Amino acid sequence: GNKTRSLIRHIKIQYRLLAVFLLISLLPTICIGMYAYRVYTRSINSKISESALQTVRSLNTNMTIELEKFQDYCATLSVADAVQNSLQQTSAGQDISRDMVLSIRDLSVNIPFQSIYLKNLRIVSLDGTPIYDRGYDGIPYEKSEQLLAVIDKTAPKDSLQFIHTYRSQDKLVLGRKLYSATLGGEPVGYIMVYINEALFEEKIFADVTFGPESNIMLVDEHGSILSSQDRSLLGKNIADTELFGELEANIALGKHTFNINENGKSDVVIAMYNNNFGCYLVANIPGSYITKETESINTALFWIAAALILLSLILTFIVYVSIVSPIRNIVAACNITSDEDLNVHINDPNKDELGFLSRTIDQMVDEIQLLMDRRQADQVRRRELELEALQYQINPHFLFNTLNSFQWLAVINDVPVVAEGISSLSALLRSTIMKTDEFVPLSEELENLSNYFTVQKIRYGNSFDVCYEIDSKTKSQLLPRFVLQ
Repeated sequence: GNKTRSLIRHIKIQYRLLAVFLLISLLPTICIGMYAYRVYTRSINSKISESALQTVRSLNTNMTIELEKFQDYCATLSVADAVQNSLQQTSAGQDISRDMVLSIRDLSVNIPFQSIYLKNLRIVSLDGTPIYDRGYDGIPYEKSEQLLAVIDKTAPKDSLQFIHTYRSQDKLVLGRKLYSATLGGEPVGYIMVYINEALFEEKIFADVTFGPESNIMLVDEHGSILSSQDRSLLGKNIADTELFGELEANIALGKHTFNINENGKSDVVIAMYNNNFGCYLVANIPGSYITKETESINTALFWIAAALILLSLILTFIVYVSIVSPIRNIVAACNITSDEDLNVHINDPNKDELGFLSRTIDQMVDEIQLLMDRRQADQVRRRELELEALQYQINPHFLFNTLNSFQWLAVINDVPVVAEGISSLSALLRSTIMKTDEFVPLSEELENLSNYFTVQKIRYGNSFDVCYEIDSKTKSQLLPRFVLQ
């Protein structure tokens, strides 16, 4: 604790206050913002994913319904006598008559299914020889061979493939391998229905969106994009992308919702596998669309944090001034260089700790001033007493010197009585003035009495005598000075 306080005391008050304000104001905001961002993002992600999954399921159902109409159309043609007979004749090496072709045409027209999205119908033999072709639009021979190869791989299921025709139109080919109805189920040929890809754009995917930059597409098992809201992706193969790898892995695990990070972007993918046509219906939702609301919250939190920082700086400055200003006044008041500075007071009426300290310092300065005045008076009195003591020292010396002069003058003039009286008076005064002992021996007190009586005899003549009856043993006993006198 002492080390911590010592370390803190090395930091200026303004920086300490700023750090405290920032911690108090920013730390809760940042923590709450991060927590709210994670919670809101997870919640919105979950809700959008659930909603998108329901939408994709509905799209898959609608797509299946629409494509099953074309399947039924193919099924009706597949078992028709005109088609079966034509294919069997071709397999037997016979030529197809014009009447048989016309009967197939009449049959295809009279079947109670006519769609504006049905663009072509082709029936070919096992070796690729065309039996019937409406001829509205065509594709290169190599592409036709590829279509038949895929149909062979997916048989007995129907295949769904993307083609780009001579007329630069995007179409889906619903292909089926045909089997003989009378020859033990031997394969006899292929039937291919060309469906305008606009069926998905205008009918199945229409008015369905998951926000800006989202996309819904139909992908076959080999990674080829059959249909897409993003028209630039039509016909492309995504088998080598992370999206397709995650798509296959998650669908195999029974997961329809997963996240991918590709090209620095995080997206949510909703996918359904259509068993009827062996393809994936995929919805790609940008992560930015999901986190848009939380990002707006983060932006608001950023500005709130900026405002709190500014407010912290202002409050720090105000509090710093409210602390440092009285401290400076206190320091200035404590820098006493002369007696005149003792008359300067802080005069801080505020009720905080610094105000209390300021008033305490003012009281201390007043007490110092009082002590200084007392000290000055004591010094004056001391000088007076020193002068008096000096005078007391000078006066006795002058008196004794004068008496000694008189004594010697009396001796010179042969006046023994006066000389003896002056000597006794001098000894008596010296004992009275110079000596300060409270108790003296009896012998000394008797000596003082002798000098006293000598002076009195000069005043009164020989009108009295003094007799002493003193035990010599008592002369060393102490008694109060002047008690006998």
